[in-house]
Formats: sequence, structure tokens, C-alpha cells
Amino acid sequence: MLEYKICAHTTDDKTEYGIVLCSGKTVRKAAPRLSSNKADIEALAQMLNELEVEPCHFEDIIEDYLTDFTV
Repeated sequence: MLEYKICAHTTDDKTEYGIVLCSGKTVRKAAPRLSSNKADIEALAQMLNELEVEPCHFEDIIEDYLTDFTV
């Protein structure tokens, strides 16, 4: 089963969140460090899961998020 999850990367005083696409315990695609706003990334992951977005669309959706997409 494919599932979109959030991931976190923490440096000294800052945490940034991203999205990973997992198949079981295997990461198939990743877009780390998209935002420091955890709520936005959680909403994005939830939307991707609810819509059952196919992996072939992952990069396009991330690009939209980074340019003009609002959750």
C-alpha cells in the first residue's frame, strides 16, 4: 500500500518538513525540506492520501506546492 507521510529534518535550531511516499517500509519518492510549517505539510500529505494520488504525479504536485499551491 502506498502512503504519503511527513518527514522532518532538524538542524541546530530549525526543523523543516517534507513528504515521502512509502510502500510499506520502503521510501519510493521523497521531497525533503519543503517548509518549516508542519501543519501545511501534514495537510498536503493528508490530501495526497485521501485523493490516492499516483506516484507519477508526485513531482508535479510538489512543484505546484512550491510555486502557487495552497493547502
